[in-house]
Amino acid sequence: MNFRKSTFDDVDKILEIIEKAKIELNKLGLDQWQNGYPNKEVIENDVKLGISYVLEDIEKNRNELESENLKKILGTIVLSPEKEEPYSKIEGKWISDDDYIVIHRLAVDSEIKNKGIATKILEFSEKECIKNKILSIKADTHENNEPMKRLLEKNGFSFCGLIYLDREPDLGAKRVAYEKIIKIPHELL
Repeated sequence: MNFRKSTFDDVDKILEIIEKAKIELNKLGLDQWQNGYPNKEVIENDVKLGISYVLEDIEKNRNELESENLKKILGTIVLSPEKEEPYSKIEGKWISDDDYIVIHRLAVDSEIKNKGIATKILEFSEKECIKNKILSIKADTHENNEPMKRLLEKNGFSFCGLIYLDREPDLGAKRVAYEKIIKIPHELL
């Protein structure tokens, strides 16, 4: 598997994965991602800012005449280093007040869900944070998004409180907020 920054060539596949995720969220009865967000413009902006990543599976081509490996994008995530205004007004308490990376738009192709891909994306994301010398990673999600809450908790994130979104289309929407302090592996000290 290869975790890398997204390119503009990836936008359509990322959008396809996001659209499938919207359907899954709707099936769960959630209004998250149901108001035209995220859309192609948002995804293209993520790529332009260099904060969009994909996890791809690279399959060796079995045909000896072709040297091209087959690459399939399995999932996507945005890792934003920008301070977020709603995060400064948490109803609760963050674990740390240090610099942080925020997770946005984490989605896995619904055709391969429940295979540990989201956990792999989070693991690779932590390595990106370490590379950038940022050891706090934060996330928020809809209060009823049980799959995302389970994923975060299973991967060592702690519930810290509530935040309220400050932009359309979800202005004022309540979100549960999580944080994880990343432990640096011995070999990187």
